[in-house]
Amino acid sequence: MSTAPIVTPPSSSSTCSLLTWKDPVLTGKVFGSIIVSLIVLKYINLINLFFRGAYVGLLLSAAAEYAGKLVTGQGFVTKYKPAAKSYAKQFNDVIIPQLAELNLKIEEEFQKIIYSHDIETTLKAAGLSYILYKLTSWFTLFTLIAASVVILFTVPVIYQTNKKEIDAAVANFTKLAKNKTAEYTSLAHKAAAPHIETIVKSTGPVGKFVKSKFPTRTAGSTVGDSKPTFGTAADELPSATTTGSSKFPDVPSASLGDHKSTVEEFVDHAPEHAQNAQSEFTHF
Repeated sequence: MSTAPIVTPPSSSSTCSLLTWKDPVLTGKVFGSIIVSLIVLKYINLINLFFRGAYVGLLLSAAAEYAGKLVTGQGFVTKYKPAAKSYAKQFNDVIIPQLAELNLKIEEEFQKIIYSHDIETTLKAAGLSYILYKLTSWFTLFTLIAASVVILFTVPVIYQTNKKEIDAAVANFTKLAKNKTAEYTSLAHKAAAPHIETIVKSTGPVGKFVKSKFPTRTAGSTVGDSKPTFGTAADELPSATTTGSSKFPDVPSASLGDHKSTVEEFVDHAPEHAQNAQSEFTHF
């Protein structure tokens, strides 16, 4: 039993070697074939040519088969046709499983982007979509594909040749961009501060309340070390609370034990006071 040959997909290393022109002959053939195909697709209507050749070939096949049956009793096409080889089985056994696995991975990644499983990835996809929207509104699809092919076969080899210089330039540009971003952010804060203060004053107590909820930065404070402290209405009240002209009475300084001893002393001397009062009444 003959088995179909196993076709292994090109690895990332072979693709990198192809794009970096490690084998100039092979890369030149691939690059030239892609460019020629794009030019042919641009200026030649292949679909029209395909259907034209299809109807001419089918008419000739039917005529040859009919003439052979009419003359010899067996059609020429049936008699002289080459041995047919099935490519569908090889395609189903080798290509279809890989396409099915790739389709599942594409669907999984697509759902992660659509349903924001990773917000950063979704934002990157949104940015890429916006860039493609702008590019497709400025250039045709053929121009974009041709430019992408040229960039794909030129940028990697240029980067590999001038790797140190390009990395240094990118690092300097990134540092400059961060500094400029911090500078513009500081200027924006300084420019917006008077307007925010005006809004706070115009809104009255509401603005003051909202402002009190934001931490106040000092000269020695840092973002990671300082923690905002929020006051409450009870903390802002004075220690002695007054209402109008009246004042709440102070709490007596004597303790409950002193009052208890006074009551017990009164109970102990109650009989003596009663006898003195009775003698005075009898004498009267």
